[in-house]
Order: sequence, then C-alpha cells, then structure tokens
Amino acid sequence: MSQYQSFPDSPGASQTLEKLKALNLPDLGGRSFLDVGCNEGFFCGFADFIGASRSVGIDKSALFIERARRRFAGCEFVQQDWSDLPQGPFDVVLLASALHYADDQETLVSRLVELLSPDGVLVLELGIVSSHENEWIEIDRGFDRRLYPTMRKLKDVLAPYAWKWMGPSVRQAGDPVERHVMHVSRRKPTAYLLMLPPGYGKSSIANGLFPKAGIRIVSGDEVVARIAAGDDVAASPQLAALVRKLYSPYCIDQVVEAAFDEGFGAELARVLASQAQGTDFALDAFIPLSRQQQVRASLRDMGYFVVDLGWDRMGIAPSPREMAMERIDRFAASLADESPSAAAGARELAPAGSIDEVAQDRGVVTIRGWAIDEAGQLPSDWKVKIGYRERAVIRLEKQSRPDVQAHLGLVHGRVGFVLEVRTGKAMFDFGKGKVEAQFTTTAGCRLSLAARLPNTPSETGGAARRVGQ
Repeated sequence: MSQYQSFPDSPGASQTLEKLKALNLPDLGGRSFLDVGCNEGFFCGFADFIGASRSVGIDKSALFIERARRRFAGCEFVQQDWSDLPQGPFDVVLLASALHYADDQETLVSRLVELLSPDGVLVLELGIVSSHENEWIEIDRGFDRRLYPTMRKLKDVLAPYAWKWMGPSVRQAGDPVERHVMHVSRRKPTAYLLMLPPGYGKSSIANGLFPKAGIRIVSGDEVVARIAAGDDVAASPQLAALVRKLYSPYCIDQVVEAAFDEGFGAELARVLASQAQGTDFALDAFIPLSRQQQVRASLRDMGYFVVDLGWDRMGIAPSPREMAMERIDRFAASLADESPSAAAGARELAPAGSIDEVAQDRGVVTIRGWAIDEAGQLPSDWKVKIGYRERAVIRLEKQSRPDVQAHLGLVHGRVGFVLEVRTGKAMFDFGKGKVEAQFTTTAGCRLSLAARLPNTPSETGGAARRVGQ
C-alpha cells in the first residue's frame, strides 16, 4: 500500500504538514481528540505532542494502524471503520479528506456530532463543488466516482448545527474539486439577555424585536409575580416563601436583589430559563449588575449560548429615590417656613412617635413606626436597645405616613421609618426584654419608643415616652 501521509523520514502523497496548518484545530491541550480515518496517525501524534488528555485514531487499514502505533506510542489506535465509532465524548473530532467515501454523508456527520462533548468541535476537511445549485454532484476521480456537495447543499446538511467556514485547505495532487475546512458544533439554544435596570426600555425593545423572529420572551416581572401567587412555577418552597414575604408589584427589583442576597440566584436563573422549555428565548428581567455574571454562568451550565444585550438609557432618568425624597422633604419644609402661619409664629410641635411593628429574621431585627421632632420632621439620629444592650443601626429608611400627616396636620407625610439592627443571633429571645428606639431631636430632646417583643416574628405595640431634654 502506497504512503499517503508525509513524515520527515518517509514522504507521502499528502502535504500533511500544510494540511495541519489549514485545519485551524482548536487548542487540544487537556482535551480529548479523535481522528476518523487517521491513516498513519500524524494528527493524533500532534494532539498528543501538545498535551491532549486522550488521542485516538481509527482506520480500517491494519498496515496504517501498525505504522501509527510504532510512530506514536502515547496514542490509542484501533483498526475499525466509522460503522463502529469509539465511545465518546470527544472534545475535537477530525474527519479529513474522507466524507465522500460515506454511503450516507449526512448521517455520518450527524453521528460524529453526537460524539462531541457539549462544547466540542467537529473539524471537517472536504471537497465542495463550485455551483449555485443545492445538490450532490457525482465527480469522476479517474479511478472511481464520488458524490460531493455544493456549498448550498452543505449548508442544508449543517443547518441543525452551529458551523463556521474556516477557509480553503491544501489542494492535493489529483483533487477533482477544491477542499475546504468547516468547524461544526452542537447548536445550543440562545438566551438573549436584557438585564438592565427599570426604565431602560427592556420590555419595549423585547416586544418590538423578538416576536417577529418567533423567539419566546420570558418576563422576570411575570415570573416573580407567579412565584408570589403560588402558580405552577418550578421554584423551591424556600425561594417561594422569600418572594411571597417581600413581593409587591412596585418593588420587584428589590425582591430580585433579596433573592440573590439570600443565595437563590442560581435557582432564580433556572426558574426563568425553565419558562423557555429548552428553546431560544429573550430574558426581559432586571438583574443587579453585580449578579449578572452569575446568571450568565448559570445559563451556560444549562447549555445555553448567551448573548448579552446592552444599551445606553434614552431620555431623562428619574432622580434616585432617596435623593428625590430628600428634596421633596426640603421643599415641604421651605413651604412651611414661608407660609403665613409660620410667619405669624406657628406653634412648635411636641416630639412624638410610635413603634408599630417589630420583626426578626436571620439575626436582623426590623422596627417600623413613625416619629417627629419639633419641626415635624423625621429625626435622623437613632439608637436602638434590645434588652439592656445597645445595637448599631444598619439601615434607616424613610416612609410616607399620610395617616400621621392628617392626624397631626403636618406639611408632609415622610415621617415613617424602618430601622434595622443586627442581634448576632439567628433568633433572639425577646421574651427576656424589650426594644427601645431612641432619637434625639434638633432641640436636644431625647425620645424613647418602646415595644414589648415576643419570640414570634412580629407584633405591634409601643407608646412613646419622653425621657429627657
């Protein structure tokens, strides 16, 4: 049998080294490699040389397999044809200059793709007939006749997969058609990610673009609402309980952030993706910037090809909420200062307040209520005692209390508060004491709002009592 592959000590009919350069093989270091129709093992030897974890070659010629084993002892060589392919998966499969020998070329391509690992690549070197037709064309090679595809036919064969034309290969002596190199992979469903904050037009862009392409849209707002309502969504009882506890249609972004903070990020990504049922989809959902990489990684682990969509916000953005509320408070105070009653000497208000609710969860105590100083403003200087120990306030949030505003005749209602403190324990025994939320007014008055606290997560109570001035 004549020599085909070329080696320094034994030149053959093929320009093997030049062909290796044209194949544009992926990095084989640490990856598994299979050469179908390996001849004397040149490409397997290259894979082993650069550190492939496994390098396997099959060929039906006993002579070629014997020569390959002598040259490349670190590789595996098996005498068999492609009717009996080795056990996969393989990261890279090579079929060079051989597809035209298959009785059913399309089926052979399918079987080789099935051998690939999830991110694997099939490297095809094959002849392609120059024609605009969509057909197989029988070519006389002098000693036999074989079918070769046109490019349009090859595109049909490769339509179920992801593929890329890598360029021409090396033309060998006697080739009846030009050779080309194609890289073929499993086609993964695509996840188009629209994860920007509220107000960026995610839904408008998604609804204007993806239905035209027949691509499903998964709305994060709708999925979170369904979890909160207990609809048939594949969320764990733990995630569902968290969403139900925090859910409001006006603060879904905060619910999403809390889900990530509590370690449910990967599960939430899985629940969102499950709505697409393994098909291409567009994700229309706010995901905090610091958590977006986790969503991308989770979707890739689920087998999705991830496409990130980002854009600059159009139009004038609303002010950050805290900044806006602070400005409104200052405006209301200025109106009070300039009102006729103020100019005539409006009465000074007595500092007052109440604790309406106390709850504890995972070492954090949340206190809700209202309070005013002499100017009818919510004080900003707070201390909290639980039992006999003072605890640091980790969060103070202003809230609107129109009921207090109407009852006391205040200019504005931003006198509600939410205080959070840490206890250092997962569940603090409140039965041993009480909670006091103390504030200092602008006139130096200290007011203490007290509440009795049982071990249950929440209970209202607490009248204000003045403790000093």
